[in-house]
Amino acid sequence: MPVRHLDFYTTQKSLVSVQPLSVLKDIRLGIDGNVWLKKVVTTAASEQYLAGIGGTPSCMRKAIEKELEGFKAASIHPLFVFSGLALIRKDKPYVNDDPKIAKRNAAWDAVNAGKIDLALSSWSTSYVVHQPDLIHLVFRILKERNIDYIRAPYGAGAQLVYLERNPKQIIHAVYAGSELLVFDVDRVITSIDFAKQTFSVISKKAVLQDLMLSDDQFLDLCILAGFDLCPTFPPLSAEGAFAFKSIHELLLQHRTGFNAVKAYADSPQVVKSNYVDLFCRTRCAMRHQPILTDEGHIEPMNVAQAPSDIHEFIGYRLPDEVYYYMSRGIINEATMNTLLCGHGAEFSPLCNGETKEYRSFLTTEIMQMKAQTLSLMKARLHPFYDRKISVVYWYESSSAPEHVIKMDTASVKVDSICNWKSGRQSIDKELKKSGMTVPNYSFALGLLSNASDASSTILAKGAAAADNSAPLSTSVEVQTRHLSKLLQLRSFVDTATHAPTAYGKAVVDAFKSQPGASSDFQDALIVALELIKSGLLSSKPYSHNYTKKPVLEDDSAVRAVRLISRTSSLIGARFKGIKSWAGPLSRDLLAFNSINKILTRHLRHLGEALMLEMLLANECQKDALDYTELATHMPFAHEPSTVLGILVKEYLEAMALSSKLSKDQAVQQVEEHIGATSLSSLAHSVRDELQRGFAFWNLVCEAVKSLGAANAVSKEQAQEFVDANNWAKSRKL
Repeated sequence: MPVRHLDFYTTQKSLVSVQPLSVLKDIRLGIDGNVWLKKVVTTAASEQYLAGIGGTPSCMRKAIEKELEGFKAASIHPLFVFSGLALIRKDKPYVNDDPKIAKRNAAWDAVNAGKIDLALSSWSTSYVVHQPDLIHLVFRILKERNIDYIRAPYGAGAQLVYLERNPKQIIHAVYAGSELLVFDVDRVITSIDFAKQTFSVISKKAVLQDLMLSDDQFLDLCILAGFDLCPTFPPLSAEGAFAFKSIHELLLQHRTGFNAVKAYADSPQVVKSNYVDLFCRTRCAMRHQPILTDEGHIEPMNVAQAPSDIHEFIGYRLPDEVYYYMSRGIINEATMNTLLCGHGAEFSPLCNGETKEYRSFLTTEIMQMKAQTLSLMKARLHPFYDRKISVVYWYESSSAPEHVIKMDTASVKVDSICNWKSGRQSIDKELKKSGMTVPNYSFALGLLSNASDASSTILAKGAAAADNSAPLSTSVEVQTRHLSKLLQLRSFVDTATHAPTAYGKAVVDAFKSQPGASSDFQDALIVALELIKSGLLSSKPYSHNYTKKPVLEDDSAVRAVRLISRTSSLIGARFKGIKSWAGPLSRDLLAFNSINKILTRHLRHLGEALMLEMLLANECQKDALDYTELATHMPFAHEPSTVLGILVKEYLEAMALSSKLSKDQAVQQVEEHIGATSLSSLAHSVRDELQRGFAFWNLVCEAVKSLGAANAVSKEQAQEFVDANNWAKSRKL
């Protein structure tokens, strides 16, 4: 967050200068990616229904592309810098989502009462788009447009200051929040208005002169006022009474922030928050925050004056190589933060996570996936990192016992994936033959379907990798090996033989039986099979069913619609990105979407940790790889909403309610029900979206058929899909 009330102060004192955008022509502009993305999200998040349908804002891509076009038209060359690791925390995290949960429940009560405006009001104060959920989409768009970006080792601000101060003039100016003024900068661009062709800038010299403070005193002022690294000084933090002027007067009285804090050292509020220590740690962190140098090294700012115990306020140091991979988007900061601080937190999902199924999934399958992810990350690091890591949940009190991640709980141990070498097939040649440009799961599994081909990828026991296999030299080889290992970790590939298991064979069989199936279905089919394996993709209602009275009376119809709509919601509806959804909602589908989201996110984290392990294990010829290319093509980057599931549900219920209704009439009825606004938000017709939903349903049915033939699922599970498919056979488009 920005420094509390600093923006108000600079505006009130007329310290913000507005200049024509032409002044920035042909400059290299360093941009705080998080500040910029917040502006974009604010524009895109006018999608008021987002909290009710899940997924990412449908207008997000268009909003980003519009911004990038603005920079291009103004001849500004942007370099986006996103924040990395968080500074170390000494306290155990505590998740208090009670206010959000209450507001979400109030929103759904309003929906059920037909009071949509009231629901939107409750959602707007209970939901903020989480930036880490968007970062993969952002990186992909920036990569597509050949725009430079990096992730800083820690804060983006420190990295931007280094880039601007660098003698090589890597950037010429900085676009960030006003909080960047705490660093050694001359001025900060705080906003750009492409419509008005102007930008706003603050001069630090003007601010210091107005406040009559030195640079060191201004840093103290900002820390005492409060920002994301440190809360407001407790004796002056009352929401209604707080004023920037109060902090300023306190500092003028005591001359330094430390003196001011020590003067209140016996205050119960200061003692309880351990504010004296927190102030000192924050001050040191701001002066010596680590940055990535142009030579690829990690070092503190003002390194000559940096104390020897920098790890006490920054955190434990990782190898420079890890920071570099993080800067290119290979590994996300959230997982690294969990490893470094020893704690992870699970927040309530949009449905509030009230079902037993969701909570059980978190503490079983997701916990095992966390164990795999962290084991991969620790595998090539110093033994120091082989330490206890625990998880806290939003539905438990702060005094609840710790949930320790036990690294040996996963069904497939990470050390079992070390026996891979290049097989007899030329991966590049096979990929070209298939007509694909990037390998996917069915391609990777296809290479292993022949027993002799699979056995040729097994590294001889006791042999060093260098003895049997040269490092992977192309992105295609790396991506294929990465997918194969990921499938092995998730039990789609046999650990001993490298042949596809029943679940891996189900993927191959499904795509063979549906040759026209979209390549977009690859991730979704893996997710579907993971959920079938966990018993969560079924026709049964969850423990907390939000539909009090089903639209249909026939139980077999209710179960069929439930299963097919859940399955369809695993792929996202396609939007134009101009208007947002404002049609029907389903909290039951949102509950399923929450399970899909948490699984997709952790599969993504697992894939990133696996790529990091492969790089640190020197399986790849590192100087031949484009790391941003590898990062943007890693799987499970997309989190769909419930919209396609809602469309399928609406259509099937319309067909079931009237035997005289034709398919065309049912489609028309769906169109009328969702309304003109939602209809115009879709990039394709409702009919096209429904056909796409049923195409994915058919693919999943073929996969389940293969699993049933191999006795890999229970007869009851297999029969659920058969029954639902038979019920829908005459109704499908």
